[in-house]
Amino acid sequence: MATDLSASFNEQYININTKLKKRFMRKPNITEAANEFLALAIQCEHSEQPAFAGQTYVGAAKCEASIGNSLGEAEHYISAARQFMKAEKKLAALKFHSPDRENLEAAIGCYTQALSKYPEKSPIRTSILLELAEELVSLDLKSEALVYYEQALETATNGVVNLMCSRKIINLLIDCRKYEYALEMANKICESNTHIPEGVLTELQVSRVLLALLVEPAEEIRSDSLKQLLDDLLNDEDSTALPFNMDLRLKLQSIVISSSMDPQSLVSVVASSKPYFTMQQRELLETLILEKQT
Repeated sequence: MATDLSASFNEQYININTKLKKRFMRKPNITEAANEFLALAIQCEHSEQPAFAGQTYVGAAKCEASIGNSLGEAEHYISAARQFMKAEKKLAALKFHSPDRENLEAAIGCYTQALSKYPEKSPIRTSILLELAEELVSLDLKSEALVYYEQALETATNGVVNLMCSRKIINLLIDCRKYEYALEMANKICESNTHIPEGVLTELQVSRVLLALLVEPAEEIRSDSLKQLLDDLLNDEDSTALPFNMDLRLKLQSIVISSSMDPQSLVSVVASSKPYFTMQQRELLETLILEKQT
């Protein structure tokens, strides 16, 4: 059945291309060819053959490029990218490793082609970069995803999108164990004039405290806001930059004091603190314990 579908696809694809190449006889009907490519792509999608669908959407994109329709070209490249990414996910679900990453590289290439059709600060460009980054995260390619989140952050003009990108970058940096960079990024967000919702600010400030304990930046290179955060925490100072409830504040104080004065007690302190932290923050705490025990 799969062989029959492959043969049918190849035959139809070649037929469409052949029509386009008969320039010596008559001017090819580009719109007709594009529509035929799209019809074949939809047929491949319905047959659960995303790699074939991706290839055919690329054919439609090239048709649009030949008549100068850059937006239509970009739209078809995005459709192609999504199909190639779907094909890559199917392989990943089957635990099949493709050393050449053929479908993944095709997807990234199509996303890149689509990006080139939009202005640098276009919201659509930001949206495409975010989509690609999220797809890479879903494939557990976090280091690669970081690159595209950072590009999205550079193009983002909306404060909410900017904050969302920054949080994603911090989380990925932590997952990739790049704690110094994660702390720098968290400091940068908290020192900006951006409005940060209280829940998000609480999460960021907790992560900053834990990252500071892990990285242990020298006093002379600590940012003023980080020094203030730790001072206010230990001195029980109320501050809008410290939106911790009493229980969370006490747990963080215990962790900071144990980390610097009695690392052996850190295990028991952390064990009772876990309900107050996110999964990622709990992992930071486990890493902190390991660091203090070595």
